[in-house]
Amino acid sequence: MKFDFKKDCRGVISVIGASDIDSDTEKKTIEIGRLLAKNGYAISCGGLSGVMEAVCKGAKQEGGLTIGIVPSKEKSAANKYVDIAIPVPFSQARNLVVVLSGDACIAIAGKAGTLTEIALAWIYQKPIVALTDVGGWSSEMANKKVDDRRSDMVYGVKTAEEAVKKINELLKFNNSENLRFTDTF
Repeated sequence: MKFDFKKDCRGVISVIGASDIDSDTEKKTIEIGRLLAKNGYAISCGGLSGVMEAVCKGAKQEGGLTIGIVPSKEKSAANKYVDIAIPVPFSQARNLVVVLSGDACIAIAGKAGTLTEIALAWIYQKPIVALTDVGGWSSEMANKKVDDRRSDMVYGVKTAEEAVKKINELLKFNNSENLRFTDTF
């Protein structure tokens, strides 16, 4: 299956998370990537290892499009599953680019970098879905509000299926400029 961005893309999902993950988290993350691609979403991430590599691997299994925002001057720093590497050699400042490139965020585990991305997604009004039971900041922030500037929360989910179902639910048609889809797999 070949991904035609203009025809097939429902939106871009920023997937944020740990650069070092265990095998269970890797399996869940690969499945999230697969299901996102199957549902017509492109993936944006930090482009390196761990969650970033696993989600891209899953997306590629379904012919999806992957974008890696790498903290380097060299596109070659991206993992082998990244289709489009965008160099942003500003260390953690790239986290803002990762967040803003997506219509919504999925957080998976993670340390301080992931926490900053969750906070940036919150500030910039991006819907946030967080995988629970994987440790890190996604588990910590699940089903909580970052602060009182928004009425929603960081939505906690346990499975890949729940994550993509929640993304489909959150990204719906709200105007002609920002197409959103509510179909589920």
